[in-house]
Amino acid sequence: MAFSRRKILSSLAIALAVASGMATAKECVLPIADGGDVEPSAASLIGKIVRAVPGQVMLKVDGKSKPVRIVVAPDTELFTVYGGGIDAAELAPGQHVLVWFDGCALPRHAEPRAAVLQVCSLAAEPCPT
Repeated sequence: MAFSRRKILSSLAIALAVASGMATAKECVLPIADGGDVEPSAASLIGKIVRAVPGQVMLKVDGKSKPVRIVVAPDTELFTVYGGGIDAAELAPGQHVLVWFDGCALPRHAEPRAAVLQVCSLAAEPCPT
């Protein structure tokens, strides 16, 4: 009986450790147009558009030798860092952008589809720091 009690207590301790780790894990907060009361999570990617075609952009990202292909879906939120909404047709090479994915991480096994794409300027200007 003492062995099963230890096993139960051990299992309970592991479950509590896992649960407390999940409780302290930072959640992904996507930015919203025109700001808001909640501070968004850090961008998943920061880069410069090298190619823009309907439904996708290619980004040059620091630390990566090849451009990263990002899907811009109809439900992707598009706006400038100053809050004004933009149309996907306004995306152009040279623009600096911030990208957030669902979960705030570049998906490893799925198509990299932007949940939010913020353009720093419709002219080719770097993002404000």
